[in-house]
Amino acid sequence: MSNLPAKILSVLFHPLLMPTYGMIILFTQVDLYFVLSIQPKAQLIISGLVFLNTFVIPSIIIAYLYSKGKISDIQISMKEERWIPLVITSILYMSTYYLLRNIGLNRFFLLVMATAILAIVISFIINIWWKISVHMIGIGGLTGAIYCIAASFNTNLNPTLILAFILAGFLGYSRLKLKQHTLAQVLVGYCTGFGISLGLLGLTL
Repeated sequence: MSNLPAKILSVLFHPLLMPTYGMIILFTQVDLYFVLSIQPKAQLIISGLVFLNTFVIPSIIIAYLYSKGKISDIQISMKEERWIPLVITSILYMSTYYLLRNIGLNRFFLLVMATAILAIVISFIINIWWKISVHMIGIGGLTGAIYCIAASFNTNLNPTLILAFILAGFLGYSRLKLKQHTLAQVLVGYCTGFGISLGLLGLTL
């Protein structure tokens, strides 16, 4: 794999996009009453709200920090520079959670968002001592969420789950190819994300 496909994969499966992908999967793949009861227009609005708060606004802030020299690169390769973006992102994720709660979304959706918040907080804590792969925490969390939803509600998400596992493998290889992380950082990141979803969603759904 050349660097270009690795860079494209890293952008397409950026950790900030995981909440949006999670909502899209819920609305398009999960055949449950509390999902089907939400009108298509409302689904679009909710997905757009999540996309704005968890990807667009954090991305703009990261670009601003880069323009001001607060971070060395857009990828935030330096462990020491990650704390500001992680704190800002966690605040935005929490605000998204409260917005979704205030519009009356089912507890199920709130738990999925809470999983993303917990992943960001744990990423921040680990990053104090060690540069873990946030990309892999994100894709691991998404894969774990899909698994927990399928297991808890006995719904067939096997094709989506298999695709998530395959994409996680390619993404992990991409992070290694770009020399952004070591193998240990990639593997621990994935297991951390998957474990967070398994622990929170698996015990509460």
